[in-house]
Amino acid sequence: MKIKLDNRPLYQRAEEALMRLLETCAPGDQLPPEPTLAQSLGISRATLREALRNLERKHIISRRQGVGTFYNGPQVLIDSGLETLVSVDTLALRQGLACSTADLEISAEAACPEFATPLGLEPGQPVTVVRRTKLSAGRPIAYMIDVLPQSIATPEAVREGFAGSVLDFLIAHPELSPTHATANIVPLKAGKKLGHLLHVVPATVLLLLEETVYSSDNAPLDYSRNYFVPEYFQFHLVRHIPM
Repeated sequence: MKIKLDNRPLYQRAEEALMRLLETCAPGDQLPPEPTLAQSLGISRATLREALRNLERKHIISRRQGVGTFYNGPQVLIDSGLETLVSVDTLALRQGLACSTADLEISAEAACPEFATPLGLEPGQPVTVVRRTKLSAGRPIAYMIDVLPQSIATPEAVREGFAGSVLDFLIAHPELSPTHATANIVPLKAGKKLGHLLHVVPATVLLLLEETVYSSDNAPLDYSRNYFVPEYFQFHLVRHIPM
């Protein structure tokens, strides 16, 4: 069982490989010793321990000193490093979680100032707006709004190629060349509307990820507002001391 090569940090790829291993286990099963696991994954024990610490923090495994590491069973938690630009659907798939879409609305609208500014548009210019609720195990875990200039994608084009994620739709069209994004995360109360959509009380604090995706020539392709129920998500960032 070797780790797939991509641009994510090695410990994240090790964690994904461990999750694939755990899919073959039953709750309560004991994992192989650390030297055996590290050798089978082709990584150092330090990298393995970092991946195991993350799984322990999510309560997926338990480590008992002098005894071993045990599988607790699957948890509904989508974990993401902010260093990589990837959709919730892809994250859920990598972590063995079923993620579906409900309340899908794809419409042609005139851009309000809130949507126009991050896209470099004038208010009133035509945009395609995609609204939907994301579910895992039948439970609402996020509500998402994406806004694209109609010069990028019309409502008809999005409907034809949409499979749950606007980011994945953009990536599937290499001529659009999505490469990077700017993002802000802020906590805010759900309120009545989001509370109703996400089945939480209005006072529940959500995580708002506000993001603009750009092409390789820095043209804005998509502006999104993603409201996450914190119970089901964990975001983190790897920081390094400058050399």
